[in-house]
Amino acid sequence: MTNHLPDTDRGLPRVIIAQHVIDKMVRGALLYPGYETGEAMVGFIVEQEDRLEPDIYILDTISPGDNAVRQWGKFEQGSEWQGDVFHWFHINWEAFRESLLPNTPTAAQDWNLPLRFVGDWHKQPGSMIAPSGGDLQTARGMIADPETPDHQLVAPIITLYRVRNEEAADETPEAGEVDAADTAEPTLAQMVNIEVKLPPTLDFAPAEAEATPLKLVKLGQDFELDDEDEFDENSPAPDPENLPANALVRPSEDGEWVIRVDFWYISRRLMRNFAPVVPIIWPDERLPHLPEAPWHLMHPRRFDQEVQLLAEAGYAVDIVRWDADGNPPYEICFSIYKPGTHHIFIIVTPVDYPSEMPALRVAPLVRVAEDEDVFEKLYQASKPLLLTQLPAWPWDSKRTLIELVWHLEKTDKG
Repeated sequence: MTNHLPDTDRGLPRVIIAQHVIDKMVRGALLYPGYETGEAMVGFIVEQEDRLEPDIYILDTISPGDNAVRQWGKFEQGSEWQGDVFHWFHINWEAFRESLLPNTPTAAQDWNLPLRFVGDWHKQPGSMIAPSGGDLQTARGMIADPETPDHQLVAPIITLYRVRNEEAADETPEAGEVDAADTAEPTLAQMVNIEVKLPPTLDFAPAEAEATPLKLVKLGQDFELDDEDEFDENSPAPDPENLPANALVRPSEDGEWVIRVDFWYISRRLMRNFAPVVPIIWPDERLPHLPEAPWHLMHPRRFDQEVQLLAEAGYAVDIVRWDADGNPPYEICFSIYKPGTHHIFIIVTPVDYPSEMPALRVAPLVRVAEDEDVFEKLYQASKPLLLTQLPAWPWDSKRTLIELVWHLEKTDKG
């Protein structure tokens, strides 16, 4: 990997970022033009013997989820949803690493690295192009914490500039105010747009390969303007010809905004202040792609409703993460049992459920020793439905798991 990287200042890291990550950052910022916002970033940290700072590869971002607090001058990450998504990425990535064999091509072996949290991008108010004093204090505390493995952080700062014409009124919101159009909450599908491409390999219990806890820096949390911070609501859009090396700009697709991204870095060695770093942008095909986030995280309300329907119908439901097809990502599997019957139904949902119909299996009741995995034994004893036994009606996203269970009951009785 290092053979393809420039020999830059050895006192600073080389930050390699996938093109689709830049695209996601821009889309995420434009979803909230009147608010502060941001996302966590995940990738690799690769130490280099001949350099003071590591190489950092940024593979993807994770939105803060539905419970984030976004205001004109304040941003809070919200719930633990980001940590759940990171854990999903981690266990699937570890499955890929475990699948690597000695004869695996070198191109794949190069990426045999642990997945790490590498920082946050954050959209600042007005024309602020650098982390604030509050951001610096938060970052210093994070990387100095002896209980965290995060010794360094990348902190891209996004600034939006509205493209104006002579007839356009000044639409910049006052502090604490936003345009009505800016208040619409995007869906998780909009905020987390993760492409699925992973080289080959819910029990909701801990995985064998535990993820490093995702301790987010949350740059911009409880943000307030410091007296020394630059701020000018009416700053003109930046001139691409006169940008510092750590910055890039691009117009929005609708032509209404100019987006500026400045890249900053801080580490335990560089604790005094954030240092500007020049990003190295690679096309997506040059870097690994993380697995798609699963439907139970992307659509938690749907997940809760599906489970509730099954429970209200009198079924005992167990939900596990399972590698049903031998390739990542894992599937989310339901074992469904009605007391008094002699069979257990297994429904294997793909990560993009309900867009794709689940696989259906039937298992007999089995005896399980204390040291055996219940679902593993059930799955091994189960049989898939034959093509002639599948529902005659076409599958679509409005169908539910309870309908499949009713079909399985009819098939089992037949």
